[in-house]
Amino acid sequence: MKRFFLPFALSALLIASATTFSACQQQTGSVNEQQQESAVTTDVPAETSTGDVAEEKSEAIAKKEAAQAAAEKAEAIYHKSCSSCHSLTPPAKSAPPIIAIAGQYRARYGKKSGAVADMVSFMKEPSIGKSVFGSKTFERFGIMPVMSLPDKELEMVSEWLWDQYDPNFEGDADCQ
Repeated sequence: MKRFFLPFALSALLIASATTFSACQQQTGSVNEQQQESAVTTDVPAETSTGDVAEEKSEAIAKKEAAQAAAEKAEAIYHKSCSSCHSLTPPAKSAPPIIAIAGQYRARYGKKSGAVADMVSFMKEPSIGKSVFGSKTFERFGIMPVMSLPDKELEMVSEWLWDQYDPNFEGDADCQ
């Protein structure tokens, strides 16, 4: 009886193995096809993504260049209209240095936009009430003259002034 079952069992085992092997091959083929399809589908977004990244870099570079050009123009306005009274750093000339002004505005305002708006307002109509400095500064320097520049230039130089802030500067407005 063993002789009868042994060939039958071996045949069954062989058939089962062949079926399993065949199924694995089909499944592997499907997996390979899925991987190829996935690779194709993944390539498209990767190219699009790369294009987006390149476009974002290009936009960032353009913004940086525009900001640099605006800063250079604002600094030119400072040299033309402000530097005769305001030095960049101590010692003070006939008005507080820019670094001291930037420090006072940074101490009072949390955001650049509010500081810029008030700087423009002060330059258009200077007064002790609009100043970020105390009366001691006005006793030493007096009140500054009205700046007769277009609003856009006043805004540009105010934004530039805000950026001159140095956290390591330890002087006050009088810079004594």
